[in-house]
Amino acid sequence: MQNFKVVIGMYNNLPYNASGALYEQTYQGAWRPFLSGLYKFLSIKSAIYFSGAIFPWLEENHPEYMYLLVEMVRRGQVELLGGGLYNPLSPLISAQDMTGQVESLSAFIRKTTGKRPSGAWLYEYSWSSSLPSILQNSKIQYTFLPAEYFPNVEGGMEFGLPVTSEDHRKVITIFPTFESKDSENSFMPYENTLTDLQESYPECKTFIIMADGNEISMSWEKSGLESPDVLFERTFAWFQKNCLEYDTLTPIQLHKTTKSSRIVYFSQCYSRRFKEYCKKTINRLPIQNQEYIQISKQSVLDHPLVHVLYQKLNYVSTMIALFRGDKSRKKASIDDIWKAQCGDLFWIGPCGGILIPEARIAAFSSLIEAEKTIRQSRFRPYLSFDDLNFDGLKEAIFQSSVYNCYLQSGSASVSEFDSIKTGTNYACGWNDDQFSTGCFKDYIKTEGNFERDLIAVERWNMVENPREESSVLFRREFSARFEDRLLMLLCRKTYRFRNDFFSIDYELSNKNTEACLFRFCTNSEIIAAPIFEDHRFELLHHRESKALDLRSQAFFETVDGIGLSNVRKAERVLIRSDLPFSLLAKPNFLKKPSVSPQVMDVPSDSLMFEGFSIGIGWDLSIPAEGTAFFSLSVHLEH
Repeated sequence: MQNFKVVIGMYNNLPYNASGALYEQTYQGAWRPFLSGLYKFLSIKSAIYFSGAIFPWLEENHPEYMYLLVEMVRRGQVELLGGGLYNPLSPLISAQDMTGQVESLSAFIRKTTGKRPSGAWLYEYSWSSSLPSILQNSKIQYTFLPAEYFPNVEGGMEFGLPVTSEDHRKVITIFPTFESKDSENSFMPYENTLTDLQESYPECKTFIIMADGNEISMSWEKSGLESPDVLFERTFAWFQKNCLEYDTLTPIQLHKTTKSSRIVYFSQCYSRRFKEYCKKTINRLPIQNQEYIQISKQSVLDHPLVHVLYQKLNYVSTMIALFRGDKSRKKASIDDIWKAQCGDLFWIGPCGGILIPEARIAAFSSLIEAEKTIRQSRFRPYLSFDDLNFDGLKEAIFQSSVYNCYLQSGSASVSEFDSIKTGTNYACGWNDDQFSTGCFKDYIKTEGNFERDLIAVERWNMVENPREESSVLFRREFSARFEDRLLMLLCRKTYRFRNDFFSIDYELSNKNTEACLFRFCTNSEIIAAPIFEDHRFELLHHRESKALDLRSQAFFETVDGIGLSNVRKAERVLIRSDLPFSLLAKPNFLKKPSVSPQVMDVPSDSLMFEGFSIGIGWDLSIPAEGTAFFSLSVHLEH
């Protein structure tokens, strides 16, 4: 007689529009060997979750895999789980969007396999109190949360039984789930995990054991076997050999034969790795009792790159909610928004998350496309003000038929610079050393130096309604002591917007009774494409341009402008100045998460390109009570 009921499965999340190489690596290291190994053992059953971004890739690149998967689903050996179409973090999106994503993935699975999913997988186990009604409305009967969140049921009742949760009279069953990983968070064979769990929970007779496909593909080599195929064949052979003791089930079979032990109202739940990331990120702020805050949203605000994407997502979602007109256009815009809600983009996950350049660029491109879809045919440029980053201060937003430009009030910098034609946000480069993104952040440094700071010109005051239309004025007074001299300056920074370009005019007034000498710098993190080799970087001097192979840090004097373009797209960003400047430029690379931190000489294909750091500096000598004027202009050329 079989004494234990066991569900084994694999869940798979990858960012929308991540590189084909990342998809192929995970396919060869986890998806293919798992399914092909399982196919040889008809008596072993399993559960699999694929996010909606993976299915189109499989249909295009490995249709034979889809044929095999559909066959195994129809014969009852594999249960495909539903969930969010683009694996969103449920607390970060609206109930309406979550419902739409769950329903869309369920509809796809039903159309492909003929069976509607009864269970849903939550990305990183992200739970919100409204999920029972959301899932029940989509005919989802059960979901999964980490076993560590479940109460140790007393009174003779078995530990490991599912519980139910309710929202507005809509009830959902929740199964306690264990991760198949070792103490180093690497994948561990299912049979080894099961043996360890039996020792830790001798009273438990039911186990649900799931594994992350990404972790499988990155860690199977530690097993010492020649391929992941052998790894999974050994696992399934072990379960078949011990079939008299262990009965492998699909979740729907377990749900039909198991009753819930009690009702539990969970507040917030996440995977252990996501909680650790949030704790590390939130620790940048002095918040002592993190159990009282919504950690997923707080971590979004505390990472600059994630925050910029999140504020863009919320702004575009609001605009589309207000749109009245063609329903097909609105539906297309909503689908673009869903792509940008991919949970991988709102933290630095196992695959790199927001730091994966192709995923980050694609997310902004989806949101730009959503904006374009709902625009009227005759779109006129306009300047508006809204609190984008929820700090109580309004930010400036300029939109035209050529570009969008979002300004951050506190730093008077550009947080987003979108090309409407190519759907590229050129301001989403990332400097991990400085923990910085965005363009035209200003600093005052010592003369002839890009390294030694006198003061960072932050905490600007924005003047919403200057006399000139389509312009935004920032103002800042500051003082700093340097080498027994007092530096007292009044800075005015004015953005002037036109349909196809914008300019940044600087006015620096010396308020001291002595002349002052310093370098005024503005730094930008710029990216045009996810691949370094697709960039063309140009140096402009008078009317001549010179292409540079910028593979390492470089310094140039008396520069009139720079150009950056994606060689695959007929578009170039030009930054010109009316006053020659010094230039410090360098590319930024990060190791892929699969590369060990101990590896020093990392091959180029194991690096992620994060964009260029561009430092522009003017050496200024301003007499007492004097003023200096200079400006930059930013153009998009097609």
